[in-house]
Amino acid sequence: SSVAICFFVAATTKVDAFAAPKSMPVSKTVGVTINDASSTPQDIFEEFTKFLINHQTDMISKIEQADGSENAFSRDGWGAFANDNDSSDEQQTKSGGITRVIQGGNVVEKGACSLTIIRNGVLTADRAATIQGRQQQQEGDLVVQEGDIYSAAALSVVLHTRNPFVPTFRSDVRIFLVKSASDDSAVAWFGGGSDLTPYYLIDEDISKFHKDLKQMCDSHFPEDNEYNLSHAQMKQLCDEYFYLPARSEHRGTGGIFFDDLSATKATLSFVEDVATGWMPSWLPIVEKNGSKEFTEEQKHWQCLRRGRYLEFNLLYDRGVKFGLANANPRVEGVMVSAPPKIAFDYNHVPAEGSEEERLLKILKEPKDWTE
Repeated sequence: SSVAICFFVAATTKVDAFAAPKSMPVSKTVGVTINDASSTPQDIFEEFTKFLINHQTDMISKIEQADGSENAFSRDGWGAFANDNDSSDEQQTKSGGITRVIQGGNVVEKGACSLTIIRNGVLTADRAATIQGRQQQQEGDLVVQEGDIYSAAALSVVLHTRNPFVPTFRSDVRIFLVKSASDDSAVAWFGGGSDLTPYYLIDEDISKFHKDLKQMCDSHFPEDNEYNLSHAQMKQLCDEYFYLPARSEHRGTGGIFFDDLSATKATLSFVEDVATGWMPSWLPIVEKNGSKEFTEEQKHWQCLRRGRYLEFNLLYDRGVKFGLANANPRVEGVMVSAPPKIAFDYNHVPAEGSEEERLLKILKEPKDWTE
């Protein structure tokens, strides 16, 4: 999730290089200060960070169980999480994170589940100005200024599968909090998403993934909701973001993507539901297809498509680009989502009428999988 944090921080740079797509529907309450004393932005931030810490542990347990190999996730902690026995008090006051990686598993050829928490950063003038531009100011809102204090937290997971009939799974959730340097006012907002990158289209699996996401989104954002948000909008944003313009291809079959979502108790519930739905949406596909036999040619096709995945990361992913541009970047953490093995064949064209060609057609013209 160092990449997810990079996405957040970069969204507050002068050039706004890592902001959400321009067509993103902005919530009517983006940047609205929460007046309910029982759920201040700071309270929501602390509640969400505790959720992220616990959810990382829970997810890793489920992934290891599903993988069934002797390969467990490694642990690379830093800052407040440098040691397993770091005190919760330290984790609530200092920055830190945990990168967990599994390699060479039965199901997961390479996977990463990363937690990052940044506390008490100071906004520069450029970043404060960009946040002001992203906010929809209403009377009583905090007007972000240079010198204000920011905190951020994110959890991300990327699972590259051994079997080409099981899609790569990627997801993240994150929160960004700004507190005034002059008084007690604060503002916070969420971002995140979840998506699949299949190598072979098993339509019923992809349809169920999207239908489950739609059902979850609809339960939180019914028609004409105050956040001006819908599943259809989040699906479109996901398709727009994970796109390789030089290839005129989308990276995968999508999912949902959201950003600049005002942090309230209601949206906290939504974002937690997004995260808790990750494994239930992906593990049934593993159980169904993880043991299917595949040929060397099908594995090679998977590696070719993984090449597109890496292409996207290096050329277009805003968080990766920002993270690598920093002085002394945590390169391993920024690049942890890269596939384990890839292939690049010159001018590779799938056979006419093949399943590989069918996938390419969908990647060039995304469809609504919920119909």
